[in-house]
Parts: sequence; structure tokens; C-alpha cells
Amino acid sequence: MAHLQRRDPDQNGQGDIVRSWEGGTNGAAGPSSERRGIKGQVEELLDLLRRRKWLIVLVCLAAVAGAALYTYTQVPVYRTSSLVLVEKGQQSGTESAIGAQAQGSGLLPSSSSLRNELMFLRNSQALRERVAERLLEQGEARRVLSSQGVSPLGRLMDRAWAGQGTGEEETGASGDEPLPADTTQLSPASVAPALAGRVRFSRAGAETNVIQIVAQDETPAVARRLANLFTEAYIELTQKSSRERVKASRTFLEQRSQELERELETIEQRIQRFQRSEDAVSLDQRQGSLTSRIAETESSLEQARIELRMEQSSLESLREELESIQPGQLSDQLASTVDQEISSLQSEIAKLELSKQQLELQSGAPTPAESAQVAQIDRRIQKLRARIQRLSDRYVEELMGGGLSPKQGAQRINELKRRIAEKKIQITGLNSRIDVLSERLSEYEQELNAIPGKSMTLAQLRRDQKYAEQMYGFVTKQLQQVRVREKSELGYATQISEADMPGIPVRPQPQRNLILGLMLGLLGGGGLALLRDKMDNRLYKPDQIRDLGYHGIGVIPNLTPLIEDQMGGQATVERDGHQLETGLIAALKPYSAATEAYRKVWTNLQLGRPDGESGTVLVTSPGSGDGKSLTAANLAAIIAQAGHATLLVDGDLRRPRLHEIFDVSRAPGLTETLQNDLEEHAMKRPVDENLCVLPAGTEVESPTKVLGSARFREFLGEAQQYFDHVIVDSSPVLATADGPMLSDLCDTTLCVARAGATTEDELHDTLEVLGEVGADVAGVVFNGFDISMAYGYKYRYRHYGQYGPYDQYRSLPEDATA
Repeated sequence: MAHLQRRDPDQNGQGDIVRSWEGGTNGAAGPSSERRGIKGQVEELLDLLRRRKWLIVLVCLAAVAGAALYTYTQVPVYRTSSLVLVEKGQQSGTESAIGAQAQGSGLLPSSSSLRNELMFLRNSQALRERVAERLLEQGEARRVLSSQGVSPLGRLMDRAWAGQGTGEEETGASGDEPLPADTTQLSPASVAPALAGRVRFSRAGAETNVIQIVAQDETPAVARRLANLFTEAYIELTQKSSRERVKASRTFLEQRSQELERELETIEQRIQRFQRSEDAVSLDQRQGSLTSRIAETESSLEQARIELRMEQSSLESLREELESIQPGQLSDQLASTVDQEISSLQSEIAKLELSKQQLELQSGAPTPAESAQVAQIDRRIQKLRARIQRLSDRYVEELMGGGLSPKQGAQRINELKRRIAEKKIQITGLNSRIDVLSERLSEYEQELNAIPGKSMTLAQLRRDQKYAEQMYGFVTKQLQQVRVREKSELGYATQISEADMPGIPVRPQPQRNLILGLMLGLLGGGGLALLRDKMDNRLYKPDQIRDLGYHGIGVIPNLTPLIEDQMGGQATVERDGHQLETGLIAALKPYSAATEAYRKVWTNLQLGRPDGESGTVLVTSPGSGDGKSLTAANLAAIIAQAGHATLLVDGDLRRPRLHEIFDVSRAPGLTETLQNDLEEHAMKRPVDENLCVLPAGTEVESPTKVLGSARFREFLGEAQQYFDHVIVDSSPVLATADGPMLSDLCDTTLCVARAGATTEDELHDTLEVLGEVGADVAGVVFNGFDISMAYGYKYRYRHYGQYGPYDQYRSLPEDATA
């Protein structure tokens, strides 16, 4: 931080007392010790935005233009969807028995969860090939594959070139590109992969069994067609799968029916041949009854075995389905006593039913005793079945207590567990019935073996015939039921709503993209503005000078608005035969707010001196273009207006400016005066009352040598004898050595820094150089300040606002004295 010094004579007039201030001291010389809190931060932010507004605007425009270019060159994509309800109802015993054989198709997994259905829809090549096949059948496969919309920019170009095409060739789905009519090269396998990325599948809701089929394409009609075709194909496949399960049952029953029909014909032919060859026309009543009982028992045994096989297949299917939903959660730890008790009761019921059947098969009308016995058997069977029902409920509760179902799919899991328990109970009853029937059949066969000769042979043939007839009737009845079920099977998927024709594309979204582009532009512009501001250490506000620890002696506003407003923006204005520069505002507009700013600088300079006299004042700056010459000229004009004899010396022998400002000749000037005497030239060049201007004079080879000469020191001493005040304009401190050298010869030095041009480093280096040579720097004049460059200063520098509201001064005479 620069250490600024000033030398004042002591009370006895001998020696010098060095007075200094540093950044951080009390008073105006020190920096502001505190920020103004949130208000100060907001002002800094708004200040940054105002100073870097064009950078932010340019970045925003670039971002919005990029977003618009991206948006309007993209082909619009349209989206539509359909909804499908998936319901897998309970399967009957017939379906479950053979339906497991149809599960090899892969469409109907053992699990009914929608997760499996979605997995199938997303990965099924068969489904995509089915849709591709439908497109090929309708002749729209190539049209779908080549469907391509037109971007908004493309539509504008098409309109510009409208009317140039013949319009005779076949066009694509968008009406832009011709489509080849040849479809011989296409196949479902080649079309299917192109459909994978156009359709997606998801669950319509967390608590629903509805699948949403979403299709998107660059053409609205194609998107709608794909969504509906995938929906139809999926429903058809579920229907086909369900029918395949029933078809497997039908195929099995048809085969069995044909076998039984052939077996029945063979037995009838054997009976006829046996009766003709052995003359065994009939059997006695006892043998006929035994044969009927054996046939009935064998038929019942075979039916029980068929039902057992079907129930076991159904049980296995239910187990697999539950295992897929809850792996490792299937509980088999059931109460064995309940299972055994149910099996025992089922065996007893089977024995009672056989006894009842035996009584009913006896010839003749039943006697009252036999009727009473049958009724007693029915009552006993009814009680046993009630007991089994109670045990079954207990059995089901134990099975369902094997594990808690998860929240998702809990209803389906509980239903599966209940059906598994019921199937196990049915299987237990069928096993008991088969055991009883097998035992009774053995007894009947032993009794039949006791019949001699031909009667036994005929009885066996009659038994086989009776068994074949009963089994054929049973299988035929089941076959009719399965055929009816197959025709009425509709699958487990139902379309809720079909896809509509989309009207608005889902992307690109111009409004969203443009807003995002604007937001990105604002963020990018703000970031660049912040970065640029951090890298830019130029001075924009008076507070920056104080924050650096330097003393700001005054603020001079930007004169451009005033010159444009009241002087028509001219470079020069004629006054008393001279073309004065319009920047000499103190002479041209002595009652303007800008002139008052210069008066404030001079007042602060005088008040800062212990004796109230500034003596010789050097005006310098860090670099060229900071406005030191105009500042020196305006200060000299103000001092002269106050009635003080003032001499303005152009000490910038390298690039002098004062002769241009006052429209006087450059020579004779300072260089000529140093060769003669002060009265010879300076006193004869007054430009105004109380003001004399001494220009630089002719150009010299070594300005430093001239200014550092003893003659120049003598000149300053002589000038103070003739004039009250001497203002010296010097060359920039950082550009030459003239400025520091002159500051040592003058009583007071003013450093001029220009807003938006002078950097912090330049000001620091300038004051540091001046401090090293012992210059008495009175302070820094902040020149060219524009309140539009620093938010929050308008209320402090409102007089510098637009530089137009000077009506309060226009009523005063222009040539009035201060």
C-alpha cells in the first residue's frame, strides 16, 4: 500500500515536518472499514450487472439463438399411448392339468405379476415380429420404416420452394420423400428390430394392473398405428396363449376318446365272437351284478386317477407361480395330524360310497331295510364331509400362516396359498378314494375268479365293455366342455383405451428450450461477467479509491452528456476569438454542476493545506488519456474566476495539450521562457482575466534535462512572485520520469485517475513512485465518473445524473463571476 507524504515547515520555519497517511487510517484518507451489509452487496451485484450488461445480453442472445437453432432444426416427435388391463383369473382344474404344457410359449409365465408381463413386452421378439407381420400384410412396413417428419425450418424451406415438384411420385408418411414400392426384400425378422426403439411399456399406476403402451414417431399417424398394433398383437398373443392351454387339454381328451372308442369296439367284437363260439349267451344275475360292480369300480378308479393327475398338475402350476412371486417363501411346515385326519376321513367316505353303490346295483326294487341302510350311509357321509370342511379350514389357515405376503401382490399371493391348500386336500381325498377303490376292486376280482369256466371269461369281457362305455362317456363329456371353453377364451388382457392421433409434438419443445436457453445464457453471461469483473481491476467507483487506502480529493463527472446536451456535441466552441475545447467546462459553463465538481476539488485542496495556500500545484496521472490536462485547465479557470492571478504551465513537453485546449500557439512557450525571462513571454499571453497560459513551446530533444534544470527551478520561484497560484500540467508518471521529477519541485501534487480506464495497479504504482520521490500528494481526483457505471451512487451524485437538468443555472448570466 502506498505511503503518501507531505512536507510542511515547522513553527520556526526551519526544516520539514513529514506528515503521512496510510490506508486504514481514520478520516477520508483511509478505506471504508465496513461493508454496508446486504445493501452494499446488492449494490455491488447491480453495479456488476449494469457495467457488464452488454456482455450478459450478448451471451443471452447467443444462447437463445443456439436453442432456437437446435429447436427449429429438429424433426418433431409425436407420442401417443394406449392402456391395457391385465387380469389373470383363477384356472380351473382342467386348465391347470394340461395348461402347464402350453407354458412353453413363454407369454404366460407362472407368475401373474406385472413385472413379468413388462419384461415380456420389452424383450419379446415374437411380439415385434407379429406387429411387423401385420405391417407387411397391410403394405405399410416400408412406409413406417421410412417415416420422417419435417422440422419447422424445413417446412419454411418447403414453402419457399413450393410448386417446383411435379407431385406425381409416391410420397412418404410426411409427404416429403418418395417411397419405393418394392417390399420383396422385407420380412418380419428384418422389420422387427426397427420397431424396438419406437415403443415402450410401463405400469400406468403403482396400484393398478394397467399397462401403458407408449409409441413415438416423427409422424403422428405412424405413432398412433404402432401403439394400436402393439396393443392388438399383445392381446392376441394372450388370447392365443390361453387357448393353447385349453387346446392342450382338448388334444389330450380327444386322444383318450379315440382310444376308448377303439377299445369299446374291440371288446364288443370279442364278446360277439366268444358268444358264438362258446354258446355263452348270458350270465346269471349274480355274475351280471358282479360284472357291473367291477366295471363301475374300474371306471371310478380310472376317473379318480385322471382327476388326480389333473389336480397334481394344477398344484404344481400353482406352486411354481407362488415361488416366482415369493422365492423361498413357500411354507410346507403344516400340521401332519390335520393332514392324516383328513386322509382318514376321506378313506371312510370312499368306503361308504362304495357300499352305497353296491346296494344300488343289486337287482330289483330296494327293500325298506336297504333304503334305510342307504339313508343311514348318506347321513354318515354328510357328517364326515362336514368334519372334513372344518379340518380343511384349519389346514388352509396353517398353510397361509407360513409367511407374510408382501404388500405388492398380497391379494394374489393369498389366493394362491388358498388354492394350493384346497388342491392338496382334493389330492388327499383322491388318493384315499383310489386306495379304497383299488382294495374293493381286488375283492371283486377274487370273487370273479371263483366263477368257473366260460362264465368267468364272459364276465371279464362284460366288465371291460362296461368300463369302456363309462370311460368313453366321461371323456366325451369333458371334451365337450373343453371345446366350449376354448371357443370362449378371450385371454387375460383387455384394451381399456386405444391410442389417439397426437396433435402436439413432445419434442422439441420450443418454449421450454428457449426458456432454458435464456436461463443458460443468463447463467453463462453472469458467470462471464463475474469472471470478467474479477479480471478487470479498473476503477469505476469513488469508493474503490478509498478501499485501496488512498485519499479521494474530488469526483469529476463524465462531461460527454453535458457537451452533447448543451453544446451539440461539438469538439470546440468559439469564445472571444478562440476556439476553446468544449471540455473546458469551467470557462464555457461556469455555473454547471460539472464546474462545481472542479470547485470542490480546489476547495478540498485548499482546506487540506495547513496554511490554506496550495502554492505550486502539479497535476499528473498514471497514464495518457486520464484527463489531467483538462483537469489542470479547469482548475486554473476556476482559480482565475475567483479573482486570483493564476498561471497555467504546460510541463508536458512530450505531448502537450494546453495550447489546443485554449486555442493558442504552442510557441513561444515554456522552453522559450526558460531561455529568456518570465515577463518576456508569460505575462504577455493572458487568455482570460486573471489567467495566463504558458504552453510547452518548441519541441526539445531532452524534456527531462530541461525540466530538471536549475533554470526551471528558478522559473517556478519567479512565477510565484507574479502569480497567486501556479498550476503545472506534467506528463504521466508511469510513462516518463518527468512527472516524479516535477512533483519534487512543486508544493502539492494532484493525481488524476479516470473512471473505467485507470486500473488499481496503475494507481498504486503511480502513488508509490510519487511517494518514493517525497512528493506531497494531496489526493486523487476521480475523473470521468458516470453514475450509470456504479449502482447506488445516484442519490449521492444526483447532480451528475443526466447533465441536462441545468435550468437552475440558465437563468444566471454566463459571464457572472464566482
